[in-house]
This record gives sequence, C-alpha cells and structure tokens, in this order.
Amino acid sequence: MSPTGAHALIAAGCESPYIRLCDLRSGAFAQSLLAHESASMSVDWSPVDAYMLASGGTDGRLQLWDIRQAGSHVCDFGNSESNTCAHDGSINGLLFTDDGQRLVSAGLDHCARVWNTASPQTPTVEIQTGAENDKPRTSTTLSTKTVEMALTTATDGTTSTKVLFIPSTSTCEVLVVDVCTGKVITRLDAHFASVTCAAWRPSFGELYTGGADSNVVAWSMHEVLDSTQAALRTNAWSDSEPDDNV
Repeated sequence: MSPTGAHALIAAGCESPYIRLCDLRSGAFAQSLLAHESASMSVDWSPVDAYMLASGGTDGRLQLWDIRQAGSHVCDFGNSESNTCAHDGSINGLLFTDDGQRLVSAGLDHCARVWNTASPQTPTVEIQTGAENDKPRTSTTLSTKTVEMALTTATDGTTSTKVLFIPSTSTCEVLVVDVCTGKVITRLDAHFASVTCAAWRPSFGELYTGGADSNVVAWSMHEVLDSTQAALRTNAWSDSEPDDNV
C-alpha cells in the first residue's frame, strides 16, 4: 500500500505475470499490469509519488510503473540496448529509499543493487549477498521466496550513515550495509534458518528480524553498529539452543 496515503490501492505480485491493484474501499480489482514473463515476485510503492510502483519478477526484470498512464510502464532498469536485465535470476526484494530517488533490488543471483530512478541503465552500488561461487537460484521452490529489507530513515538521528539491512537468502545472516557506498558494515547472525524479513523502528532505534526458524530478534542500533556487541548477542543466542543429545 502506498505510504503517502493518497489512495487505498494495494499492489500484489503473485505466481502470475500480472500485478493486481486492489481497491480496499470496494474490495474490487481496480487494475492489472502485465509486468513480467512469469511470476511477479516483488512490488514496492514510491514513498513520495503515490502513483509510482516498482516491480521485480522471476525473469530478472526490474520495472517502474505510473498507474495513472494508459500504458503504465515507465522504464526498465538495466541496459536495454544489450538486453541486460537488472538481475541474473529472480528478484525477490525491493525497497525505495525515503526520498524516492533510489531503489534497492535484491535477487537470487546473490546480489543487491542500488539504482538511481532518474538514470536506470546501471546500478550505482552493487552488494554481494552470498558466496561468490553460489549459482543463481531460480528453481520453482526457491524463486517464490521473497525477502523484506529495511532502511534507516534520514532523520532518525541514530547514525550519520544511511544503513540498509538485507536478509541473506544463502545464509542465516542479515547484512548491514552503507547504502551510499555498498560497504558491508557488519553481519548479524542470530537465526538458525534463512532470514526472511527485517523491519526498522525509527522512534526506538531498533531493528527486528524474522526467519524461517520462527524466531523474531530485536536489535538496538548500538548492537547493530558495534560488532563486538553483535558477536555477544550471537553467542548468547547460540548457547540457548537446546542440546539434542541431552
């Protein structure tokens, strides 16, 4: 749903190539966008333009839409001249920065990329989220797994660095990344299975992560930026795991 509150439309991606726009007030489908060649995995509304929507699919395409236009399609991210998609594999996570000028995409090719919405031909930052020798994961089972990334806001006052939190699809970690440079600040490891979502709570300066292990972990910003504290949290969490041999 658009964070601007200008309308009551929900955008839903699914195993269909279409993105469905549903009006919460009437419960009816208001519009359908033929977005991808196969499944439409991820969508995200612009935080500044209520009618701009980004979508990513299992075809590796990352697209921008203006739902007010008849054709709706605005642009593809990546090099259209060389027919290069945004990712070499499924795109399973999207997140706009709070100013709407950049878009972060995460893919099953074990990369996250930061794009400038005004010049979508090449990413401004590329972040390795998995092992370099891992192959892109595009099987039916894996391609339907999406991740929710999180980003510190520009005005929360917790840090001068704009921090991006990326759940890794190939490990049990959350990458903590400087979104402007792509530098990995630290790695948070407190889950026993894949991490699927991250949420930032600006008023408390806290990060919440959830995983396939059915656990939710809360992190303070002090812990996140202090690698020693993060290691202590990880060790304490590991020590609490039941011993199967007992």
